[in-house]
Amino acid sequence: MKPSKSLHNRLIRHLREWHRKLGIIAAFFIIFLSISGVALNHTTTLSLAHKPIRNLWLLDHYGIAPPNDIRFYQQGSLQVTNNLVWLDGKLLIESSADIISAGVMSAKVSSNTIVDVFVIASQTHLYIYNVQGELLDQLGVETGIPEGIEALSIDNDLVIVKTSSGYYQSDSDFFYWQAISPLMEPLWITAQSVSLQKQQQAALAYRAQFLTLERIVLDAHSGRILGLVGVLFMDAVAILLILLSLSGLYIWIRYARSKR
Repeated sequence: MKPSKSLHNRLIRHLREWHRKLGIIAAFFIIFLSISGVALNHTTTLSLAHKPIRNLWLLDHYGIAPPNDIRFYQQGSLQVTNNLVWLDGKLLIESSADIISAGVMSAKVSSNTIVDVFVIASQTHLYIYNVQGELLDQLGVETGIPEGIEALSIDNDLVIVKTSSGYYQSDSDFFYWQAISPLMEPLWITAQSVSLQKQQQAALAYRAQFLTLERIVLDAHSGRILGLVGVLFMDAVAILLILLSLSGLYIWIRYARSKR
């Protein structure tokens, strides 16, 4: 009986020692999982889904590529990245058709009030925004907009578009479009040159919208941020926590019995 009891005591002693060491390691994961879990429970309050990630390493890690098309209009205030249009960093349009061009024109909003508005042309639509970035009108083929817009020109309060079937000019209210044959080629609005830094900033803003802090916290919590290896690692951590719980219960039960 004594050798058996001695063996059992050594087992309990070693078990306590390993329980203490593994417990210290597991404490870091418990703290991390607890903090990330609380954050995910309050993702709306913390606005995690509205906080874009701008870290280049993370964007590359998630395979979010830069835009193929980057253009600037109106002294760089209007930016086009692929089929997205931005005004001073605010997303205005996510178009299903290619964005062709953008310019500014004077528009009459009342009998004695004239304001500047942005006119943004895609292949299928014209979008009218005020300078604050508020949508005033969206005009499509169903409202008489010529199909297949290829270029945009603005002459005072008139808009001219080029299509595969010819040139068309609108009235000041965009109610009527007339086919025209101008003697001189209209002055088409083209993209403006900007610095490399501004191009990089536009590319980063485009990429950042596809990755939010909510996604990062969720993937870190589950281990998916490191792919299959991360998932298996978090599974191993879960098993470790289960073993620690079981060993802790066993030690406590043996201690409680020895006190009787």
